[in-house]
Amino acid sequence: METIYGVYDSVEALTEETFRGFFDRCRPQASKERWTEIRWLGTMWEARQRAAVELKPLFIWAMNGHPFGCV
Repeated sequence: METIYGVYDSVEALTEETFRGFFDRCRPQASKERWTEIRWLGTMWEARQRAAVELKPLFIWAMNGHPFGCV
């Protein structure tokens, strides 16, 4: 079978074992989700206090509307 991801000789039957393999491949991988390693701060005040202690500026990303631009 030819797909957009490559050519496969056969299609595996969906069993509990093959499902587990497919499911694991679809789950986010830690090595590919580097943004999850950032210690995000929950409030602006907490970020302001930390920035003042570390003598660092704040980076604020603010948007109006849908994050994908579908407004």
